[in-house]
Amino acid sequence: MRVFYRSLRRSVIVYQQTRVAFCCAEMERQWGRLFSFGARDIVACTSRDVNLFVDRPQANGRTILELVPIQHCPFCGEAIETVREYRGQTRIVSRANRS
Repeated sequence: MRVFYRSLRRSVIVYQQTRVAFCCAEMERQWGRLFSFGARDIVACTSRDVNLFVDRPQANGRTILELVPIQHCPFCGEAIETVREYRGQTRIVSRANRS
């Protein structure tokens, strides 16, 4: 699975998903509900990971969103690659070469 993104310069650098090449039909079905690039319902985020969303209840009755990074599809086991697109070029970003 490949998730393509670009960086945007604002007061802090944020990342925005551009397109996704899904590995399986189940991952495509759950994209945006259970998994996504960055955080749920956020267009641009400081996270460059594909995350699992977990709603955590709080004492005041509200919930907060917990993001759990994943590196493999939980349905088919294929590795998830994040690919940065810039100036018409792409570059695969893995955990090993992130700074």
